[in-house]
Amino acid sequence: MARMGMIIDLNRCITCMACTIACLRENVMRQTGDAVELPEGNSTYYARTKPAKMTMEGYPFSGVTYFIQCLHCENAPCAMACPTGATYITENGVVMLDHNKCIGCRACVIACPYGARTMYRGKIGGPAPHSEALLPGYPDKCTFCIHRGSASSNNWVPACVEACAFGARMFGDLDDPASEVSRIVRSGKAVTLAPELGTRPKLFFIPPQRTPAVSRTGRK
Repeated sequence: MARMGMIIDLNRCITCMACTIACLRENVMRQTGDAVELPEGNSTYYARTKPAKMTMEGYPFSGVTYFIQCLHCENAPCAMACPTGATYITENGVVMLDHNKCIGCRACVIACPYGARTMYRGKIGGPAPHSEALLPGYPDKCTFCIHRGSASSNNWVPACVEACAFGARMFGDLDDPASEVSRIVRSGKAVTLAPELGTRPKLFFIPPQRTPAVSRTGRK
């Protein structure tokens, strides 16, 4: 069985927000005729991938803008905290939410150490674009756009990956030696957020290469 993962190369990312906009269109936005509706207030906050900045010293990309979303942890704290089993992990490692089991207690939101879950309580009109789209009143998170494939397949492309014009996002089977994500992770170039937490995320980042400061005279 596949074990799906994503890599974001921060050397290629220019923070153009194409991934965030694609995510909003794919998973959040509602359309009725010519009218388009988004969550009230800062709709970017409810995108499933959005810019963030880490200021903790010691991390490879501290101080650099990156994108936060569900990390699809193998040891997922949100799934452990869920009292009803609504948060679960699919056969290919995607962390999902069963709305039929969810009681809206927000235990999963609180348990996530990365702040990757949101919960929209406002109103939004129009039909949901698909069965896994944002649903007001329930915890929401990145699903790797699994609705584009299936819980047991590994041949879909998330909207954010499709939208990135610079190839900064890569998606594939971490257990397939021939896949690009597998090769990069094995090379050691990609890292995870806060590995000391032991959550074993399947979202990786390639840290930006640091260029030495150059003085006005051209000397370091």
